[in-house]
Amino acid sequence: MKKVLWILWLLIMPLPLWATPTSDLNQIGQGSMRWLFWDLYQARFYSADGQYRANGFPQALALRYQRDIGKEDLLDATVTEWQRLGIDWKPQWRRELSAIWPSVSKGDELVLRVEEGGISRFYFNWKLLGEVSDPAFGPAFLAIWLSPNSREPSLTRQLKGN
Repeated sequence: MKKVLWILWLLIMPLPLWATPTSDLNQIGQGSMRWLFWDLYQARFYSADGQYRANGFPQALALRYQRDIGKEDLLDATVTEWQRLGIDWKPQWRRELSAIWPSVSKGDELVLRVEEGGISRFYFNWKLLGEVSDPAFGPAFLAIWLSPNSREPSLTRQLKGN
């Protein structure tokens, strides 16, 4: 009887309470981002089969922050990296991110999951924040970490499992 009640509880429990944005994916790699002498975040990258393929979706990037960073600083850094990489980004993306991203504190985790259909969903401490539906957004955002011209090539190699 106990087993039956446990199974029923799992079936009626809301999905977000027991599933995570990466629970059906396999980790490819991980690494840390430092700036000068500060640890900024730890990053993990996931795919369905645990192998890196540029457009092999679904994919997820998880960032666990090691310090407090304000939302505007996160937004500015994102746009700066898109510009530095020569990515054809859209101002609408910044507006959408501004509407869903919070400021982060040490220990917070922000996860981007890009689905096969191109929808990009952001999770904050494992709760869904919102999504960006433009299929060009996910690859552009991931390029900040995965592009051959990323700011930290060693982190890129680690995330790709090299």
